[in-house]
Amino acid sequence: MPNIFFLMLRRLRTPIITLILIYAVSVFGLVLIPGVDNAGQPYRMDFFHAIYFISYTATTIGFGEIPYAFTSGQRMWVLVCIYLAVIGWAYALSSIFALTRDQALTKAIQYTRFTSKVKRMNEPFYLICGYGQTGRILCQVLDTQDIRFVVIDLREERINDVALADYHFDAPFYAGDAANPELLKIAGLSHPRCIGVLGITGNENTNLSIAITAYVLRPKLLSICRSKNQEISDNMASFGTNKVINMFEAVGQQFQLAMHAPAVSHLRKILSDFPGNPFPPSIKPPKGHWVIVGYGRFGRSIHKALSQEGISVHIIDPDPQPELDPQIYHQALGVDAASLKTAGIEHAVGLFVCHDDDANNLSSLATARAINPALFIVARQNLATNHLLFKAFAPDFISIRSEVVAHEALRAMANPLLAQFVLALVTKEDEWARQLTIDIENLCQGIVPEHWTVRLNAKNPAAVQAFLARPLPALQIKHFYHSVIDHGRPLQCIALLRRHGEKDILLPKADDTLRYGDELLFIGDHHAQQSHQAMCSEVSLMEYARTGVEQPQSWIFRKIAAWRERS
Repeated sequence: MPNIFFLMLRRLRTPIITLILIYAVSVFGLVLIPGVDNAGQPYRMDFFHAIYFISYTATTIGFGEIPYAFTSGQRMWVLVCIYLAVIGWAYALSSIFALTRDQALTKAIQYTRFTSKVKRMNEPFYLICGYGQTGRILCQVLDTQDIRFVVIDLREERINDVALADYHFDAPFYAGDAANPELLKIAGLSHPRCIGVLGITGNENTNLSIAITAYVLRPKLLSICRSKNQEISDNMASFGTNKVINMFEAVGQQFQLAMHAPAVSHLRKILSDFPGNPFPPSIKPPKGHWVIVGYGRFGRSIHKALSQEGISVHIIDPDPQPELDPQIYHQALGVDAASLKTAGIEHAVGLFVCHDDDANNLSSLATARAINPALFIVARQNLATNHLLFKAFAPDFISIRSEVVAHEALRAMANPLLAQFVLALVTKEDEWARQLTIDIENLCQGIVPEHWTVRLNAKNPAAVQAFLARPLPALQIKHFYHSVIDHGRPLQCIALLRRHGEKDILLPKADDTLRYGDELLFIGDHHAQQSHQAMCSEVSLMEYARTGVEQPQSWIFRKIAAWRERS
């Protein structure tokens, strides 16, 4: 860490030396020049009075001539000293003002403040590397949930956006290369309160470096990284990255699931959305002939998903694609009616526009809809700032890259059990998912529920007491459905998953007897979450939920209750 004080002294060395010389010469001159006291006797000013006089004269304050009135020679010398001091101070002040505009010093000050803020962090926080569209979404969600975070980004203008953002707390931020392991360490990677690191920059090599650094410095730390190709993804996974998000593969898998099992896909979207948002709409893409405009990594992923479902596809792309069958490929931009008609847009059931440019996607969408108004349209939106334009065209589904990555990252960050439950959904039937979706919608009135985990281990003294308590009843899942204030009033929550050891049980029954070491995944409203937190922190509240009998709080009343029980 640079020492700002000595750095400033080094930059101001010349003006400081200049001022010292001016003061020294001025003081020495006053001491040498003879004066006259009030009795007319000659005297010489001592160093103390000379320093005192020059100190207030050089700063243009002016208290008068001391200790006696000056002679003409002394006044002539003081006149010279005044002009020298004014010139010296003007030079020093201009140097100070120039120093405030020095980029190196400003960077050093920011660096010092940043490291100081990170060291003072006393709450769990995430280290977010990259403050693009995805980073902004994640920071907003974390802020609403009162979760702290530290932000690093290479671009200065993005870091300035963090400073101007209306977050509830003063988030530490710094403009620097996240591929630098030393910067990651200083930014909190080695901090004991750091609970996870996210590599979501636009540079895959930087994200890979973040994954490697996290693996070396904190092997057990949660690490989430974004990738665009499979080779980088595999490399990240080899370094123990907990979650590798390949945005293009994720969209393709989601779209394939929506065609194969729309209810499962809808439930997955609900559980992956941000708590408090309205339920995302359910989509059911029709089966038939589809046209894909744009065959980059996005288009390839969609083509793979449609092909695995046995659906007819025609592709339009401005670049040659020799690996494609000429019967299903047409070289064009795909924004004109001729190329779309060549691809069979007139009898197609769906259109997927996935260019890297939003203007081309909107143009293709408008032209295709004019030819075939009944099309089911899926549009790729590259920039969040174009939201109003896509909303005006109203495609059936909009795929926003930053939101896809943010949802995937948030699911891995927020709750590992939730991520496991969502992963297990693909093995379930559509009717099972449809019924669970109805239950969740009735429970939360169409609002995405909150999710939390209850762990029945040594860190949960209330649960330990419940396991050891006699007499029965034994602790069961249904006890977590009771209010800790009014035993007869049910809580608005559902147990989605029960984990014991390596075994996961989806939608466990209410009368299942719990065991030490179990982990329970709940979804519901905020009141239910607070109730569970209170139950796990207070033995008496857990006992009340388990038995329905209010437990005595003080020592004397507990003794009386025990005596009555023995009697």
